[in-house]
Amino acid sequence: MSDTDRTRRFYDVIADSYADLLPDTRAEAALDLGIITQFVADLPTGEGAVVDAGCGTGRMLTHLAALGVSPLAGVDLSPAMVSHARAAHPAVPIEVAELTALPFPDAGVRGILCWYAIIHSDADDVARIFREARRVLGPGGVLLVGFQSGTGERRVERAYGHDIALTAILHEPTAIADALTAAGFEVTAVAERAARGSEKHAQGFVLARRP
Repeated sequence: MSDTDRTRRFYDVIADSYADLLPDTRAEAALDLGIITQFVADLPTGEGAVVDAGCGTGRMLTHLAALGVSPLAGVDLSPAMVSHARAAHPAVPIEVAELTALPFPDAGVRGILCWYAIIHSDADDVARIFREARRVLGPGGVLLVGFQSGTGERRVERAYGHDIALTAILHEPTAIADALTAAGFEVTAVAERAARGSEKHAQGFVLARRP
């Protein structure tokens, strides 16, 4: 089984529990939500969609809609997650897709929120994801990446009430900023906050613009 298939299977298994335990943004810190608000403020005007890339059950689509963002679109690797997201947002086009093969034309969208969607991606995969994001973003389009900050990997053996076997990969904010620059983005903000509550790691955020 490939890493992609293993990740897809994991999120299919936990989708129902995830939807119950994380129904909205109450798990996010105020800083996290503030960075998303800045992302929305930086979006260029136009008709292109704003994409939640790795949308899971659609909880961040709900938040973006509450901030007045329209039109929206979503993609996720897991069919079970997409099923939840479609049920929550029947008017939003949401597709099963990998972040390295987004179902959008060149320069077809104006913003991408990649909220903890690279946590199982190594540096090579991240580089491919960012190149694909640049392809689909129009000039001036904005990308926000949220992730667990640090170096190395950790083995996840239980999550959301399920026994699993998956690797979580940590990324330094400076490494993500460098990868975005290498993919052709202009980095506009880099932030990191300390872990809080039950979090095991610091949290990183990088905001970037496609020239």
